[in-house]
Amino acid sequence: MFAGIAFLGLLTACNTTSDPTESIPNPDDGPPPKKILAKVSSNNVSQEEYVTTAVTGDLQTAVSKDESFTGSAYYTGTVTYTNKNITKIKYVSSAASSLTYEFNIVPDATGKKIYNATSTATGATPSASVVSDYAFTYDPVTNRLSKILEKRKEGGISAYNKFINYSFVYSGENVIQVVCSKGLLDINGNPNMSTAVISKYSFQNYDAQKSPYSTLPSVYFITRSLINPAQFYKISPNNPTSMFIELPSPATPVNTSQSYSYDNQGYVVVEKNQNLTFIYKNL
Repeated sequence: MFAGIAFLGLLTACNTTSDPTESIPNPDDGPPPKKILAKVSSNNVSQEEYVTTAVTGDLQTAVSKDESFTGSAYYTGTVTYTNKNITKIKYVSSAASSLTYEFNIVPDATGKKIYNATSTATGATPSASVVSDYAFTYDPVTNRLSKILEKRKEGGISAYNKFINYSFVYSGENVIQVVCSKGLLDINGNPNMSTAVISKYSFQNYDAQKSPYSTLPSVYFITRSLINPAQFYKISPNNPTSMFIELPSPATPVNTSQSYSYDNQGYVVVEKNQNLTFIYKNL
């Protein structure tokens, strides 16, 4: 009997997380500590990692999958601040064939939104590189992001020759659809919508619980979504339970469903359909 008790004691002593801050109990009966997303894993394999400062939780670096590469490759995003506002994010892939992105950001007066931005996507040759200029539009009533117009220089051309228009639809504070129209600029540098090819990213049936990504700056996820628009749901405060992606023909539409488990503070801890585990640290 005594041996069994000792063995149980050993198991309890070993039941800690890799992040020591997660193991420290709340010292009093006051409000629980604020959480911030640190890692997303699938079957104990890291899919995303977020390195933040200890006290303020400022995002320093982020690692996420490089979707442009069919194998196992990851982007590392390095964040630069000016006067406590994010002003630059550089993404470097572990795949040599992928583009390297550098976003230069002009924040608005609050520092929580992007006023405008530019980016350079550098490839192995000048013809593979892209220079982009972004104009951000916000709804005057709701103050939500309503449109991003990207003008692009592609193929080594010195003048802007292409565009992508991102149009946002909301339900409450949650993004439920992003319509991406990609086409050619006319002779005056304006989007020629008759040339546009449409992609739609729909994020549906949100829950009422806290999104893990809402613990990190939305500015980061906006730039990350400009690389892959399927990520735009991460700027929402809640969690979609399905995603429907419609790319131009002949691509087949893809529908993905999500189902979540939450902790007692309402944070997602598991996404059951994709077998994702969300790990937080306390501030």
